[in-house]
Amino acid sequence: MIPNTFVDFYGDQTRWFLGEVVNVKDDPLKLGRVKVRVFGVYDDIADEDLPWAQIVVPITQGIHKGKGQNLGILVGSQVFGMFLDGQNSQLPMVIGTVPKEGDTNEKTKANYPLNKVYETESGHYKEYDDTAGAERIKESHKSGTFYEMDKDGNMTIDATKTKARTIMIISSGQINVTAPVINVNGTVVKLNS
Repeated sequence: MIPNTFVDFYGDQTRWFLGEVVNVKDDPLKLGRVKVRVFGVYDDIADEDLPWAQIVVPITQGIHKGKGQNLGILVGSQVFGMFLDGQNSQLPMVIGTVPKEGDTNEKTKANYPLNKVYETESGHYKEYDDTAGAERIKESHKSGTFYEMDKDGNMTIDATKTKARTIMIISSGQINVTAPVINVNGTVVKLNS
């Protein structure tokens, strides 16, 4: 039953839930909504029959008229939320995720909690490490190619692990290289002008 009054939505009928995300990719409105198997409420409902749950998006990641960012909740994430329609329990809204045992990213363990890691499903990742004396920023492709800035601001671009054959810098204007010492090493060095 869909509520007919605001009292049904916002009165003393609030119902909280804990559940597991079962679908993130098929939202027909492409709003970042998810389907959640709500523990104790939706246990016997087929995944395709679950309602789409709205997501509360942090103000730092909001989306409006196609600009901004949808959240990256993954299938299998444990989530916390409330039903907007109270005891009717047909309009779920996810407020946040609740990490569970087994959700720890291995890259964070050595410097936990100072190494913040964001990793995608395919294995691309970013690290922001605030370990005193070893601060760094690293962004890595799943293949192993990465760039990294160390504690002193030195920057490394490394594609040797993947044996990438090309690193390109392209500009329609000037490219300036300025340093007290410039080393160029290679089996073949070509200068075309």
